[in-house]
Amino acid sequence: MTRETTLRDDFRSLRRSTGASRPPLALLVAASSVGEAVGDLIDLDPERPTVIERVVRGREEDSRMSRFHATVRVAPTGDSVEVTDGSPRDGTWAPSANGVWTGGERLDGRRWFEIGERFITGRTLWMVVSGAARDSRASELHGVSPAIEHARREVELVASHVALRLARTQRVTQALLVTGARGTGKQVVAREAARVLADKRGRKDVPFRQVAAPALADGTAAADLFGVVDRYATDVRARSGFFEQAQGGVLFLDEVGDTPVSEQAKLLGVLQEREVIPLGGKTPVQFDCLVVAATNRDLAGLTRTGGFRDDLYDRLARFTVHLPGLDERPEDIPVIVHALLARHGFSGEIDPDVVDDLISRAWPGNVRELESVLERAIAVAEVEGDGIINREVISRSATRTAPGSVPVVTPAAPGPTTRSGMPSRAELLAALEATGWNKTEVGHRYGKHPRQVSRWMSYLGLEKPV
Repeated sequence: MTRETTLRDDFRSLRRSTGASRPPLALLVAASSVGEAVGDLIDLDPERPTVIERVVRGREEDSRMSRFHATVRVAPTGDSVEVTDGSPRDGTWAPSANGVWTGGERLDGRRWFEIGERFITGRTLWMVVSGAARDSRASELHGVSPAIEHARREVELVASHVALRLARTQRVTQALLVTGARGTGKQVVAREAARVLADKRGRKDVPFRQVAAPALADGTAAADLFGVVDRYATDVRARSGFFEQAQGGVLFLDEVGDTPVSEQAKLLGVLQEREVIPLGGKTPVQFDCLVVAATNRDLAGLTRTGGFRDDLYDRLARFTVHLPGLDERPEDIPVIVHALLARHGFSGEIDPDVVDDLISRAWPGNVRELESVLERAIAVAEVEGDGIINREVISRSATRTAPGSVPVVTPAAPGPTTRSGMPSRAELLAALEATGWNKTEVGHRYGKHPRQVSRWMSYLGLEKPV
């Protein structure tokens, strides 16, 4: 079987699979002591109850979960689920050993959870999601939201088509436009396109070049992009440009919405003809690569005001991916957290309640801001802690940020991993201050061991002042 035949079959399979239906509701493993389980989905049958079993992956398991820990039933309206601790067994109802936790309390009986709400069993955080897709372990685009699923499919489609045309030695004319706010991961889409293209071409990797479009008016940047002939200027030697260097791969054109108007016609001509004329040269040089353009601006709006050529927009926007901010796809946050920890080589554990806080928090800087928070937490956990990212680690890493910065996580109320009987944050702070931060004395007041007081402090983000 030829590579062209394989690519064509993959392409057709992709087209057929785009209409596949999914169960309306599912449970997402948002955090777990079994790291490999993060991102997994349990599809919920609307016709019958679903039993949550102990999370197991190979030799790893969440030992704090019971074998059959909880039972979930979808509401007739299909927009919420009822969670009950335990499961039916031998004609009776058998509760779990450690219960189901939410809002800082152990679930008493049963409770309804709406889409986006979370609960904990053992050391595993669950999130109710709707219309979710399974995360792709191989993909650079991590998430389960419909937006990320669309992005993966669009990238797969255009990269597969480019690979097919290259296999046929046909000209490549495709471009992919990626839009989204700053920090949403537009460059990651370009990297994913390069990964898929390499996979479809049976290669380890393909060329990847990146250039900032606003710099095209600068002579040096233009030389980098288009190339330059020998002796174009004093001490200048001939070199190929990024378009030519990206042959068979991906050229990432960042901030394309800020391309100077004076350079847009030239860029359009290059994309239409798929050839460049090096600076100082006369002979066109052809190239065949996938051009991925990214912007955080409204290009359609700019075309109406004259800030962006409509013909250039039409050329770029034949395949499009839009990356919403994290506030529009909170179900992606836990999967992204897991991927970022792995990217930074973190082999420890992150507490489920920390992930719960990260999901609840606003992220105006999106993935870039989230990565910054996690990178600081990793440093504190590995250098000053025991390799576990808990609320105390997050709090300590946040106190070291620049003056005026926003604290990372400061819980104002008990969360889903605390036990009943825990005092409020204000009450515990008052008790600590009254005893000079003596955990033993505070423990006596509540009939608890000092270690339990330490756990409360960690959970509520309280730290003894220096």
